[in-house]
Amino acid sequence: FLALPDVRDSALSLTSKETAMVAAAAIANASAAKKDKSAAEDEELTASAASSSKKRPSKAEAPPPPEGKGIWKYQRRAAVFYGDVKIQVGVAGLISGNFVCNIIEKWIDPKGTEYEIVWMVFETFWNVMFTFELGLNMYANWLWPFWKSAWNIFDFVVVVIGLLTTLQIPLPGPLGLLRMMRAFRVFRLFKRVKSLNKIMVSLSKAVPGVANAFFILLLVMSIYAILAVDLFRQYGADGTYTNAHGVDVDSTTGRGQPYGYEYFGNFGKSLYTMFQVLTGESWSEAVARPLLMGESVIDAFGVAFFFVSFTLINGLVLINVVVAVLLEKMVDDEPAEEADADAALEDEEEDDAAVEEPAANGHAKEAKEAKEAKDIETPTEAEDRTSLQSERVSNLQADIASMKNDMVNIKTNLAVIMSCMKMSSKVATPNLPENIPLPDGGPRNIGQVNSEAAESPKVPNISIPGSLS
Repeated sequence: FLALPDVRDSALSLTSKETAMVAAAAIANASAAKKDKSAAEDEELTASAASSSKKRPSKAEAPPPPEGKGIWKYQRRAAVFYGDVKIQVGVAGLISGNFVCNIIEKWIDPKGTEYEIVWMVFETFWNVMFTFELGLNMYANWLWPFWKSAWNIFDFVVVVIGLLTTLQIPLPGPLGLLRMMRAFRVFRLFKRVKSLNKIMVSLSKAVPGVANAFFILLLVMSIYAILAVDLFRQYGADGTYTNAHGVDVDSTTGRGQPYGYEYFGNFGKSLYTMFQVLTGESWSEAVARPLLMGESVIDAFGVAFFFVSFTLINGLVLINVVVAVLLEKMVDDEPAEEADADAALEDEEEDDAAVEEPAANGHAKEAKEAKEAKDIETPTEAEDRTSLQSERVSNLQADIASMKNDMVNIKTNLAVIMSCMKMSSKVATPNLPENIPLPDGGPRNIGQVNSEAAESPKVPNISIPGSLS
């Protein structure tokens, strides 16, 4: 700072009045910058709050119904009670217990006659518990919220069939097979376990794409089945075929039918045989080798090409296509949900814009009145604003006074420093000998500088003001 003469002279030439003016201008600029920064922070917080208020809507469960009257007086409480996590875990435990009981029954007593009373008691207990749970669910979510859920409909069908079994109500004809629906009670577990429910939902959404892939697979299998009927239907028709060594070998199957007729006699048999080849279950030994080991080498090459190409196309390519489509649909499930959330958010924004649109479509008067009403200050707001301004003025005056004192101290310190720099200091030199030998033979007595050592000037005690510390 002192190395710059212009700056030094300017600082020393400042009067108290000018110093106060400079300080006031600096404080005013700082206050304006601070105000702008605060306003920017407020706008940022407002934008952040607005964006957080418009986050993607979560797919939460529907809120419980409002308080009703009459028999629906306790519907809201029932909905809250039924939706509690502990209750859902308890119902899931009942479903799992019923499934384990069915497994034990079909393991130790398949006919159900050895421990008939025990199984009847268990069946009655499960049906009573599931009926109570279904009744609570129907009461809590009646009417449309209950029936619009496919899982609730499934629960209703299974529980009704269980009640018919417990009450021993005879079902006519094929309807008697509905009693086997009791084994599907375990599927009710998928509604209450979110991870299992997510898998089922993903599988249901993947059905269209997977169905197309399965159709292509079935189409290729049908083409090969039609070719196999024409090529191999008459193979070993007389009960024998000749192998590569010219020996007649019996071609009758274990069911007493000729080989060609049993495996490729018509389209249905041939299609099932090609499905067996696709699964890889004993297809080489039972299906392909009797054809491959004939006496004709050319026919053997044709058979090998037929089955190898079928295995490569269907077993390796198309099956993996089905798996790829299934995985793609399951992976794309969550992004689709996010897209739905984005669409819902856009709809909400459009609704907000539609609400604000009248002010831009000829309703300027309402907008102006609303703005004027907003600009009118209440006495309390005016008083608060005046108090805030007075406080700011007081703070500004205090800052100016503090800055004046700091500038006075700076001016005093600069004056002391400049006076110190103008002082002449004498430097003491060491005593030298009188006779100094010189190589050129000059005078030997060259004198001696023997001045008294002057004391070095003391460094003044300079106080640094708080604003420069």
